[in-house]
Amino acid sequence: MASRKKTDEEKIKRRRPAKFRFKRLVHVVICNRYWIAEIEDREIGNNVHRNVAVIDRRLTHKGTLTIIEKKILNSSPAERTEHKRKSLGVVLRKIECFQDLTSEQLDDLASCATFEYFEAGRVILREGHQPHAVYFVADGEISVSRLIWDSIECTYNDTPCGNRTRGQMFGEIALMLDCPRTATCSTTTDCELLCLSRRDFDRILKHSLVERWRQLQLALGRFDYFKYWTNAQVRKLECCLLSRIVTFASQRKLPVDVDKGCAYFVLSGQCMILQCLTVSKRKGSYQLLPIATNESFTAKQTSANVDDAKLPQKQAIEHRFIDVGTFSCGSVFGLGEAMPHRMVVARNRVQCLVIPRDWLFEKQQNVGNTWQRIRMKLDMTIQRDRLFEMFMRDQQWQHYRKTLVRELALRNPRQNLTQLSDVPIMCRIEQGKV
Repeated sequence: MASRKKTDEEKIKRRRPAKFRFKRLVHVVICNRYWIAEIEDREIGNNVHRNVAVIDRRLTHKGTLTIIEKKILNSSPAERTEHKRKSLGVVLRKIECFQDLTSEQLDDLASCATFEYFEAGRVILREGHQPHAVYFVADGEISVSRLIWDSIECTYNDTPCGNRTRGQMFGEIALMLDCPRTATCSTTTDCELLCLSRRDFDRILKHSLVERWRQLQLALGRFDYFKYWTNAQVRKLECCLLSRIVTFASQRKLPVDVDKGCAYFVLSGQCMILQCLTVSKRKGSYQLLPIATNESFTAKQTSANVDDAKLPQKQAIEHRFIDVGTFSCGSVFGLGEAMPHRMVVARNRVQCLVIPRDWLFEKQQNVGNTWQRIRMKLDMTIQRDRLFEMFMRDQQWQHYRKTLVRELALRNPRQNLTQLSDVPIMCRIEQGKV
């Protein structure tokens, strides 16, 4: 009886490692099914071109990283050769948060970063926990939330305060300030992340990020709008995390109408506001066209079948651009102003502090509805009807001046008696190529 019991115990001991290995294998497959599913189940045939296409398609990816690159990231740092690091660095350069890094930083990052996959609904960072790593979003979306005290219910509520998408990082605040996690980060969708340990972060990125944050804090200090944020350090840190400094060359159009989710604070330089008035000219008189009419007319003009070709001869459509104002240092725009037929162009080299508008309009950052009042002031200052009246007065003045000059020239006709000998010799010298 004792020997039989001993035999059963030995069988159980032998089964435990096999059961453990099977569970581990299933866990690995489940965790990696998102990117393992990228491999197509196609057999290799005799057609060489088809085989190359199949292999190439097997190595393609749903997002930023291919399967080969994920394999390199999952390998140990000792196995990553120089060739593998260079190929990985080319891909990392395409990620937004790595575009400003030097080649040495990218090479160091390619030698120690790791790949991690999380399915939707997973908590990656928990507020109040100690930090051990920083993460970079290769694909997917991360939801950021904080515990906010509700004085009515006397409890903490997990309140969403933003998200992180492809090309952004999260988890660096706690590492930079050497404090517990300031927010909870959860996966909204299936996410592919790059992970960097705390030791590697301090060695590669901490110095450059601290310098970037210092510049952003100096930029925030140049605006009176942010003076009431001095006692709320968390908000100021979050602003440095979300904002960026962008430089625009002279005569370049600022993407205010394209990047509608950002507000622009001018740090240096000047921007001019150009308002386009679409007018119709008929027998010397002008008429202001509404925006909807202009859009329908433009659609007719650009279509292939234009039957009324005689319309532009009877009623010519003109676009007149008028300089209606200047944004100088300390100004702000992009707060949701009405931008139809309006653009902002840099007069000279311009530097702007760009902050997400949704975050800026939150209650904590919008005391007294500051940003709405600034937007209303700009909308009330620039009105198409008033600009059209100024345009008509200018046209009348130009017509009167030309008529007066022409009449004076007809009354007193003068002949030009200047001869070649009257022109100084220095004005007649022509420069030629030797």
